[in-house]
Amino acid sequence: MKVIVKLAIVAILIGLLNACTVSFSVGGFQPTRDVVQRAIALQLNQTQAQLRQHLSQYADGDGRLPDYQIERVEIRREDPLKVGDLLTYHVQGTYNLSGRTGDRRFSERDNPFDLYLQRQREGKTWRLAVPLEKNKETDEQQWATYLVKPPGYI
Repeated sequence: MKVIVKLAIVAILIGLLNACTVSFSVGGFQPTRDVVQRAIALQLNQTQAQLRQHLSQYADGDGRLPDYQIERVEIRREDPLKVGDLLTYHVQGTYNLSGRTGDRRFSERDNPFDLYLQRQREGKTWRLAVPLEKNKETDEQQWATYLVKPPGYI
């Protein structure tokens, strides 16, 4: 009888520990699809020359580039790491790109993305972290970060 009680207590403790782990990861510490979607848009805007070249195939007769939307973000991998002293996630996956120029619509599926998203200390905002060249003296990776504007941010 004592063995059964001990096993039951161990099972309950294991269940509680697993519940703590699940609530930690679900509790908003990892970037959401919405944050990733906004980070992809920020990354595309920062690399406008590449984006312009890519979207030029959809340009209308007067050379205007189409409006586009990022949809169906699928996060396939999230790996935590530290950039500086802040928790950062290396996030990889795919997204769909769709848009319209004039009366012509286009859609591309399963475009890959590879992002580094850094949660700020206060936990209210995210920053897109972009790796730069390593510091030649210290051999440390250097980073530039850019605010991923939350909805309604002015």
